[in-house]
Amino acid sequence: MSFPRQLREELDTLLRDTALLKTLGIELVSWLPGSATVKMTPTPDHGNLAGTVHGGVLFALADAAFEVACNSYGRLAVALETACHYSQPAKIGEPITAGASEVARSRRTASYRIDIRDINGELLSWYMCLAYRTERWHLGEERWPEEWRAAH
Repeated sequence: MSFPRQLREELDTLLRDTALLKTLGIELVSWLPGSATVKMTPTPDHGNLAGTVHGGVLFALADAAFEVACNSYGRLAVALETACHYSQPAKIGEPITAGASEVARSRRTASYRIDIRDINGELLSWYMCLAYRTERWHLGEERWPEEWRAAH
């Protein structure tokens, strides 16, 4: 079953209009059910003592991609656990992208891998995240077709 068009448009607005994205200057590039891509260009305000992008900023970027990916079916999902691995530093002023991909999904949980890469595609950090999928639906459960709810 394809994504209900009107609901996708409304969910897109909801996913793009979050305080975290606005506060950190993160752009939601694209999303599909189970995946998302976000990007930002870190400023000196995002820096650490070493002069590179603070790990907390990278984590927030990854978490933004995770949030969109795990909520992208329309069901409200929240984080349960995240494992983080920093491979190399991100540079201030250079665009970085976080891509979230669903690894597995059941009725109650879903796992995702999020990779943060620099403009050249080099892996900077990666994350394994587990989401809890609630019974609540964004935009109202009654608006989602029964077959969509049953499948997602």
